[in-house]
Amino acid sequence: MHIKILGAAACLGQPGQTTSFLVGDDTLLDCGTGCGALDSEQMLAIRRVLLTHSHIDHCGLLPLLADVHACHRGAGLDVYGLADTLDAIRQHFFNGRIWPDYTAPEAPWLRLRPVDVGDTVALAEGLATALPARHSVPAIGWLIEGPWRALAFSGDSGPCPAFWQWLADVPSLTDVICEVTYSDERLRDAQQQGHMAPALIAGMLPKLPVNSHLWVTHSDPVCREAVMQQMLNLCPPGVHICPLKEGTLIEL
Repeated sequence: MHIKILGAAACLGQPGQTTSFLVGDDTLLDCGTGCGALDSEQMLAIRRVLLTHSHIDHCGLLPLLADVHACHRGAGLDVYGLADTLDAIRQHFFNGRIWPDYTAPEAPWLRLRPVDVGDTVALAEGLATALPARHSVPAIGWLIEGPWRALAFSGDSGPCPAFWQWLADVPSLTDVICEVTYSDERLRDAQQQGHMAPALIAGMLPKLPVNSHLWVTHSDPVCREAVMQQMLNLCPPGVHICPLKEGTLIEL
């Protein structure tokens, strides 16, 4: 099973597209503007969307993706996320004013499936598990377990010891995608907004397995270079720190 990075930016115009990862051929992990790189045939192949939270850079293309399924009479989408996340999407997107209510029983192109931390979702070649996260709105991360290896995604999250404790019990873990939005010079911004800075993640890095990859995502464009340099300075032996880029393919 592969994970293709469609978008990994914190905002548009970097250049870059916002967060969306294609898991296999039929699952999206978040649905930011990176999803727009798919053609209509690829969009119709999507069967499920795993959301981390309700901020628009992570779910803003969901209405347009649902529209592709509606227009082409596709299979529709199962959308998994916290109940608070799904309620926000229903209320503010699919309300008949901003966009048609594709969650309505008579036109269920979106089937909203609430999950809690620890709940699992079966994938074509593996399993997804909702993980703890701490952000400015209710949020989760996701663990994706493939046939041989596992990847964890923090979503948008500040320090969350429970997330890292969970990873310690995943023997097949080889990759972690972690948002590090701000450099240490903007530590207060990170703390106030529920984001990560290098100083906040430093104590968690030794918990990662030897030879694992930590992929840094969602960095603010103004301080992206400083984020990567500070992360490399913190890197313990045996952990490979890399910036996450569009087009990256991670095999599980």
